[in-house]
Amino acid sequence: MTTSTTERRVGTGGDRSTAKQSAKAKSRANLRESTMIGHHSATPYLLSLPSILMIAALLAFPAVYAVWGSLFDTKRLGGPQTFAGLDLYIALFQDPDFLSSIVKTFVFVGGTLVVGMALGLIFGFALHRVTGKMRILRGLTIVPYLVSGVATAVMFRMLLNQDFGYVNRILGFFGIDGPAWFSDPNFAMLAAILAQVWADLPLAVLLILGGLQTIDGQLLEAAEVDGATGWTRAIRISIPLIIPQLLLGTILLSYQALTSLGVIIGLTGGGPVDATRTLPIALYETAFVDLETNEALAIVVVILLFNALLTLGYLGISKRYNLEDR
Repeated sequence: MTTSTTERRVGTGGDRSTAKQSAKAKSRANLRESTMIGHHSATPYLLSLPSILMIAALLAFPAVYAVWGSLFDTKRLGGPQTFAGLDLYIALFQDPDFLSSIVKTFVFVGGTLVVGMALGLIFGFALHRVTGKMRILRGLTIVPYLVSGVATAVMFRMLLNQDFGYVNRILGFFGIDGPAWFSDPNFAMLAAILAQVWADLPLAVLLILGGLQTIDGQLLEAAEVDGATGWTRAIRISIPLIIPQLLLGTILLSYQALTSLGVIIGLTGGGPVDATRTLPIALYETAFVDLETNEALAIVVVILLFNALLTLGYLGISKRYNLEDR
């Protein structure tokens, strides 16, 4: 290689480097010119600070009040309070009925998640494939979420009535004796789970449907050309790509089931024989029937802790398997 050629190449590289530096300097100059006078990187946060503080106060005050109130005890409603420390929590976890409520709560939440997410996947894939005028079904999916928990309980109580309910009538048509849904403890819990799933199913369906609509169609077309069946495409491509939506749906369904009161209290009232007495029912009875407000606040804190543990668990799973990067 000749000296002149080398010099030309070095000169070309130097010119390119100089051009890049000049472009960056010009960009910074334009940015300074277009920036408001006195602007600082912290300015947006300072302007948003009043809103942030107000929202934080609204969210934090009930939780702080519940924790503080659970540390005191009173002999009668409205009477003087005495500091009890953790005595109320110790008494709660020594109460067999409360421990039974925790077990029933996790059975209820677990059943709601399994049935709800399974049906969410089925309906999500089905609605993703509808075309034309049938797309109106996507809008109708939100209807169950607009119905109150008590109204949902009334509908399911009529549908599952042992004597004249439509479910038992259909089972009788096929020669099957319908169960006593609200007299048998196992079937009562199943009825509560089905009602809760119906009420919250739109959350899972819409999240899954939204995730499916973001998948690049070329991936599915390429898999179809390679001979992959519909089930294979769903399991190998679609479901892995909507893991974030599935995780969010799991979190939302967990929260809804863990704090559900209207559905259970309207459907079973916690019975039969406390078979569906979950933590929200225990909270309701303690606060409004027994009028033990401080003990009720302790139950509130326990529910908050369970919610926090569920959230941390889901986040831990997502980080463990890098689900947030998918």
